[in-house]
Amino acid sequence: MWSADVSRGVPLALVDLGDTLAECTPALEAGLARLGSSHAALGADVRRLHVMSAPGFWLQLVPRPAGFALLGQLREAGYRVAVLTKGPRAPGHVWADKVAWCRAHLPDVPVIITDDKSLVAGDLLVDDWLPYVEDWQRCWPGGRAIVPAQPWNKSMTSNGRRIRDDGAMAPVIAAWLRDKGADAAVP
Repeated sequence: MWSADVSRGVPLALVDLGDTLAECTPALEAGLARLGSSHAALGADVRRLHVMSAPGFWLQLVPRPAGFALLGQLREAGYRVAVLTKGPRAPGHVWADKVAWCRAHLPDVPVIITDDKSLVAGDLLVDDWLPYVEDWQRCWPGGRAIVPAQPWNKSMTSNGRRIRDDGAMAPVIAAWLRDKGADAAVP
């Protein structure tokens, strides 16, 4: 009933996969540890890409309880939800693995894979990576964002368009979701 919902103007929440719905960082750290010093000369970014591009990496990720709780909150507040995840330029099997993970854990949720999240319109973006949130909000100035707390986004400040979900903000987020589209007060 995706198309029926669209015609009724139901707000759309775009929800990230890695470190939002799935526990990506623990698996990445374990993969990097298995590499040890054998790939040290490649540099951190190449080593990270090597691990995350391995066949099956995305398939073996465990669901992130906080992400699924937020997903439930979004649905209860009346949002349509879709997974929005960035696909690497290569290798292509990563795209298939991400879709397979979503089909296994979220069979009723549409999946959007893109090179650039800022190209995808929605009312709300849920993403832990602040540069993606900032780019998306520049392209969609009316869009709001929930940023699941992670060590790499702890310097983010919440405002009327963006809120960091550190667990303590659940009542504020619930009120914010009820006020779809309104600039709700964020402490």
